[in-house]
Amino acid sequence: MDEQSMDLTAPTANHLIQLSICIGIGFLIGLERTFSKQVQEGEEEFAGLRTFTLVAVFGYISAFLSAQLGTWLYAVAFASMVALVIVSYFKTSTTTHNMGGTSEVATILTFLLGALVFLNHVLLALIITVITLLLLAYKPTLHVFVKKLSREELLAIIKFVIMSALVIPFLPDTNFGPYSVWNLKDIWKMVILVSGTSLVGYLIAKVIGNKGTVVAGVVGGLVSSTAVTLTFSRRSKQASEQAAFYFALAIICACTIMFARILFEVYVVNRQLAAELWIPMTILTATGFGAAFLIFRGKKGKQEAESVPLSNPLNLGTAIKFALFFAGIMLLVKYTSENFGNSGTYIAGAISGITDVDAITLSMAKMAKGGDNNQIAINTILIAALSNSLVKFGIVMIVGSKPLVKIAAIGFISIFVVGGAYFLINLFLL
Repeated sequence: MDEQSMDLTAPTANHLIQLSICIGIGFLIGLERTFSKQVQEGEEEFAGLRTFTLVAVFGYISAFLSAQLGTWLYAVAFASMVALVIVSYFKTSTTTHNMGGTSEVATILTFLLGALVFLNHVLLALIITVITLLLLAYKPTLHVFVKKLSREELLAIIKFVIMSALVIPFLPDTNFGPYSVWNLKDIWKMVILVSGTSLVGYLIAKVIGNKGTVVAGVVGGLVSSTAVTLTFSRRSKQASEQAAFYFALAIICACTIMFARILFEVYVVNRQLAAELWIPMTILTATGFGAAFLIFRGKKGKQEAESVPLSNPLNLGTAIKFALFFAGIMLLVKYTSENFGNSGTYIAGAISGITDVDAITLSMAKMAKGGDNNQIAINTILIAALSNSLVKFGIVMIVGSKPLVKIAAIGFISIFVVGGAYFLINLFLL
């Protein structure tokens, strides 16, 4: 028996594992399609649980055989699969007048996923499977989301794509300016990161709607914790004591979610720094939410559904302003570190945190990249975050009612004590 025959008749353990993964992928997609069509819509579909599983296996076997006999075999198998789907689509659309092609596209995708698994791109295949399942399972939610979008919000999404996909390739990738600290391509990437994060939070808020004051605070904090703090502080003046209680919880949660946002931004820019920053950010997040939970347990009564009037975070003017502010913070940090050492960097962090914590966070993440200044960067980011939290607590005390201040103070003081203690310990170790 020649070597080629041996390859065809002696599957390895890796082949069996890959085949099991293909069966799982096809089974999951088929399970969702069967449930969606029969239970939710009351319709029969040409491809169900068994068919999708077999399609995934067919894709795997086609790729396996083509590796032994030639790529022409896979091309024929793929063409046959597409032809079967087209025939089925025309038959289904003629009899049921249903022009949707989601299941047909999912069938072809399942075939291709089988080939991806054979090529050992297992993680990519699983990621695509998860995304596919989410898109299929959340069809009603996505339709509600589209209906809630305004023309301005749709244009904002289009602008974001233009900002990220069309502008960056044309920007120069060279450093210039004082200390050679500026790079237009890097600056615009930071603009896209911050704008994109805020846009996602804004769209989540649109989908969720009014689900309670605390939920509004958490989701609003993804866009602007300052906006949440100011809005609920103002409302507390005319609200009952119980409403002020939930306003305070929402503010604490909004300001706490900021720490998770900081960690995400650093992770995108500098994973090495994020591997160390996650400890203080996780501690502060646990402190804020822990304080909110303990406060919540001590109070009974149903909260009212409140919303935060969030403005669309994505427009060209805002993006340019942040780019200029970010460039200014980079220069300030470089200047203070060169002339005043670590103390100057910490002062720059405290000053910049008064107005915006994103710029100093991204600036420190970039400057610590590839260097040994991780501890200085962590301390500076921590100072900026605490400085920003102090400003929000100041808003609560100046604008909010006495019951609001009394409750919110518990969360803010907890964050200040824990964050300050961590900073001092970290400074001592440095």
